[in-house]
Amino acid sequence: MSASRAEQPPPAVAASVAAGTVRRTGPLVAGLLAAGWSLAAAAQAFGPPIRLTPDAAQPAPPLPALAPPAPSPVLAPPVLAPALPAAQPASPPGTAGGEASAPPDPDGAGVLRGPQGLGADPWRGIGRADLLPLIAALPVDTPSPAAKALERRLLLSAGSPAAGGESAPRRFGALRVEKLARIGDPAGAAELAALLPAALAGDEAAARALTDAELVRGGIDCQRALERGKGFASSYWTKLALLCRARVGDRAGADQALAKLREGGRSDPFLPIGEALAGAAPPPARALAPGLAGPGDPDGPALTLTAMRMARIGLPPDRLPLENPQALAAVATNPSTDPSTRAAAGERAAAALFLDARQLLDLYAQVPPRGDELLRLSDLARRDRGARTRALVHQAMAAAMDGRRRVALAGLAVELVDPRLAAGPVGSAAAGLLDSLSPSGDAAVLAPAAARLYYALGRLDQAGRWHDFALRSRSAADCAWLWPLALAATGRSMTGSGGGGTADPQALSAWLDEVLRGADGPARARIAGQLALLQAMGIAVPDEAWMTATDGAGPPSGSDAGVDPALWQRLGEAAAGDRIGETVAAALLLLGEAGPAGVPPVVVARIAATLKAVGLDADGRALAREAMAAISGPTPSYAGGAANGAPSPLPSGAY
Repeated sequence: MSASRAEQPPPAVAASVAAGTVRRTGPLVAGLLAAGWSLAAAAQAFGPPIRLTPDAAQPAPPLPALAPPAPSPVLAPPVLAPALPAAQPASPPGTAGGEASAPPDPDGAGVLRGPQGLGADPWRGIGRADLLPLIAALPVDTPSPAAKALERRLLLSAGSPAAGGESAPRRFGALRVEKLARIGDPAGAAELAALLPAALAGDEAAARALTDAELVRGGIDCQRALERGKGFASSYWTKLALLCRARVGDRAGADQALAKLREGGRSDPFLPIGEALAGAAPPPARALAPGLAGPGDPDGPALTLTAMRMARIGLPPDRLPLENPQALAAVATNPSTDPSTRAAAGERAAAALFLDARQLLDLYAQVPPRGDELLRLSDLARRDRGARTRALVHQAMAAAMDGRRRVALAGLAVELVDPRLAAGPVGSAAAGLLDSLSPSGDAAVLAPAAARLYYALGRLDQAGRWHDFALRSRSAADCAWLWPLALAATGRSMTGSGGGGTADPQALSAWLDEVLRGADGPARARIAGQLALLQAMGIAVPDEAWMTATDGAGPPSGSDAGVDPALWQRLGEAAAGDRIGETVAAALLLLGEAGPAGVPPVVVARIAATLKAVGLDADGRALAREAMAAISGPTPSYAGGAANGAPSPLPSGAY
């Protein structure tokens, strides 16, 4: 989803992270549409599962009495945890925030400390005014589990930037809470907010972002959320009060909140939904204002879509907020919306890690087939490679008994996964079908693709079994692309004795001979990218291998990748100065919204090597593994399956 205006960096900083550095949702959405998506693991690390049923009316503690909104901020929110020392005035320019004379910084509190986070002093060497624009510009909707996990650790880590320099427009703690909420971690955001009660006072953007995330995830603590908004006068909090009163069956309280909305002196497009929450008949979705629940919603789509779910108002497919995965997750949890629309919305939300694989499979199971579609899936897949087709493949697999048909269906499910999404819930859902098969017999036809998918997901035991099976049952050409992927994922060669920081020279030579046979320019570029990723992880690549792979051009450089040179340089300087937090922030900005599978491999290689240099080798390896999996395979197509006119290796008659 797009960042709020409050998140946008100042123009001077925006210029330094532009030109492909901070990739917003648009390029990812365009790429998915180009790949044939319909309107449509890491994820479980970001809080509890999203409820796929409406919020039930349950007994709850009395909500705070509705009082007229304060004419202006700022009232302090309730203390949700033992209070930290009050914020002190910033140190004069040139005064280091870490000096003994500096007062404790309440914004430096964190859920993760020391080795759990990014070390004892992750923000050493960078001032607050320089840091805040970097935090605001961090990616939100990346499809990479590795990148999002690293960003979460960055935001939850304890540590304070230096206070010198220009005054910052927002509190460091409030911005961290807001960003955590926007990347889909309301539990982490709430835990951090409990440590930083003063930081959220007066920062409505952070308070609303946290509340939106809790609404979408389900199970919101209304009493705490309403207390959080007491110091703000916007209509958002009156609408939240209406929703919360209706949720616990407080009809009088809901009527009171509705009356306050009507006192606004203007016709709020939310009013028909509010009236339905208060007991009126739900309005037809088509009768709602066009901008409602979309980018033009004055109070944001999360609150509106949650209210529509409670009021049992479905959303038409042409009103999906396509560029807002958090809002799409809210659509997916609304049982009043058409099942195919819910699956399309849920798949897009899962692609950005706002739903997990189990929730996606639940949505797939609810899509109704038409006629004999379950018997004509190969034809259907040629016309539509979207969420509905994937849903029907999973349904057909659940009903299939014949072994050959099950192999073909599992292969089709893997073929339909965009390689850029293989490491997340979309890939995990397809791998669930492979889990029901054993690497033997008829399954040989899909062994290389199965190994590749498992490697992308980091499921190395399963990947190794399917890779071994592929080596025994398939040709060298079918398996060649798996060799560098196995080396990147495990540190060992599957076809030689290499390992421990070096690639077996014979295996490397055999791989190059195989993949370079008939390779065109794009294929050679992918091979060079794979070598760069291997070298970044400390695996020695001889000069002669580089020259052979690149036809004498040598290793690729950052200037070939189209990245912001200032940010590219900043990454290296931050790492050289052991400024870990700044290094991670620069790495995430270089990856942008596209993540490691959507940027040139040389960029990921540089990032992986830099993270390794500052002690974050596991994070660098995970990013490199995702990038390697996306470019490994016999075809470069991002549309899934056979490309460039090549036939699918699976027997189409089986499905």
